[in-house]
Amino acid sequence: MQNAGFLRKIALKIDERFQKKEGLRPIPGTKHSLLMVCFHDYRGEKPVTTNDQVTIAPGDPVGELHFDNKRIMEIAAIPSERPLEWRLLEILKAEFTALADAVAAGKLPGPVKGFFGVNVLTVGAKRLGFTLIPLPRGWKRWWLGFWESLLRIVFYSYKTKSKASLRKTMDPHEVWISSAELARRYSKRDEQG
Repeated sequence: MQNAGFLRKIALKIDERFQKKEGLRPIPGTKHSLLMVCFHDYRGEKPVTTNDQVTIAPGDPVGELHFDNKRIMEIAAIPSERPLEWRLLEILKAEFTALADAVAAGKLPGPVKGFFGVNVLTVGAKRLGFTLIPLPRGWKRWWLGFWESLLRIVFYSYKTKSKASLRKTMDPHEVWISSAELARRYSKRDEQG
């Protein structure tokens, strides 16, 4: 994409404002700062049931996860023979370990029933243990699919084998994982006893 540098600058400014507005912070104890998290009560209209049968109802405390797009861009710029997608998957596993350990150590602002985000990378999310919930058809789904595809182009698709395209945006999903499932899959503290 010819104007990716210009679009990147604009997207970085939008990202910075969004992070500040939402109170997004790196995961406590992270070494990578790839994911950011903010905490609030779940604002959905209907309860969500995760694959491990935990029900998260409107009003329950949750953590909302977001990629730090600037950090993805920095990682993409590091020369490597390994594809960016695989490097990010490994870093995400480390991020979830840090998050699970932060939950176990009580380093969050309070109890959290589960974590969620909106993402178009559903295959990766499923591999990481997340429950996938398709967004209903309509403006919000189209806009989030378009925005996620634009972010992939602007920040890191130029360094990957499979290029993002705005001609065919991917369908976004809510991706959920309960705190209990996060601990089962990722906590080192549980392994240590």
